[in-house]
Order: sequence, then structure tokens, then C-alpha cells
Amino acid sequence: MTDDDKLATCYQIIGDTATEISQAYSDFGDLVGYYMGQTSTTMQLRLFRPLALETSLYLLSLLDTTSEIYADILEETKKLAEELEVSSLEESLTAYKQEPDRVTHFVTACQQIVGSDALWLSMRRKDTPPQETISDRGYVVIKRAAEKIEEMVESIST
Repeated sequence: MTDDDKLATCYQIIGDTATEISQAYSDFGDLVGYYMGQTSTTMQLRLFRPLALETSLYLLSLLDTTSEIYADILEETKKLAEELEVSSLEESLTAYKQEPDRVTHFVTACQQIVGSDALWLSMRRKDTPPQETISDRGYVVIKRAAEKIEEMVESIST
């Protein structure tokens, strides 16, 4: 596999992961929201970019920092962070690298993104935030995505 193929695979998994997580949390099935124009598509679009940024940070924490792939993804991640007006990119990346359980950190970060979205909050009861249980579909999707990312990193590193 060439470096270009590896890079394309990384970008594909970032996009797929952000899409899957945003879909899982946007399937709220609220008829009132549907009639008011607050459909799951709107929710998905709101959640996608912040989740893509978080997925990129998780992926970067697993990659070899000396590789060209790391440098390319870091450059694009910085651009996305600027667009989203996230100033703590280096702090977030450092937190991932220092965290002994990166998967749990990734799950928590993704759930915080969802749980702090105003539209998601308006469509859900405020007393039922995203939870780290298998009854929370988003949690299951995030855990599965983290495993896929780790497997992909292992496959491109060999």
C-alpha cells in the first residue's frame, strides 16, 4: 500500500466514523422536531465536523509522529480546528497521547460534543445525556469505530 493509499484510508475512516456517530445520535425520531424542520439530517450536519475533528485527534494519537501521513493529517486537522474556532488543539492532542485509555477518552470526548449541541439538547430530555452503556446506540457506535481505527492504524503501520 502506497503512502497516498494509506492517507486516503485514514481520511476515509475519519469521515466514516464522524458520519456513523452523528447518525447514531441524530436518530431521535421526534415527530414534533420533524414538523418543525429539525430533522435528523440537520443534526447530522451539525455534529459531523466536530466529530470529524475529534476522530482526527484520536487517529493522530495512534499514528507515528514522524510519518508523512501524520504530518498531512495534522495539517488538515489544524485547518478544521481553525474553521471550528477550536483553540485547544495541541492540548487535546497531548491529552490523547498522555491518556492510558485512549478509547475511553475518545468516547467521552465524542459524547461531550453531542451532549453540548444545542439542537441535540432541545430534541432530547435534558436529564438523559449520552451515556456509557450499551443501551446508548451512540456509545456502541463510538466504541466500534475506535476499534476499527486501531485496526486500520495497525494495518498501515506494517
